[in-house]
Amino acid sequence: MYESQEQLRHKQKMNIVAFDSQVRSWQPGVVDVTEVSLRSAWTWVNELTCHGTTNTLAALQLAFKDAETKAVYLLTDGRPDHVRSVLVLRQ
Repeated sequence: MYESQEQLRHKQKMNIVAFDSQVRSWQPGVVDVTEVSLRSAWTWVNELTCHGTTNTLAALQLAFKDAETKAVYLLTDGRPDHVRSVLVLRQ
């Protein structure tokens, strides 16, 4: 995760979406990248636990729901619940 923090440090805005059977975001929308927001995000990520399924489609939909989203870094611990063609076609 340290490498992720270093990459994010050079971005202007960020948010984090966690997904398993449910999807939830760290913040309601993207926020400015500051030392405070990076520490807060790091704390939130460290409290996450893995369980349930891998609802990749819902995670991507939530990430791109924010009009300010410019890019998504997808980190996962398993296979998506949806077949690849569904994920690609739902862009």
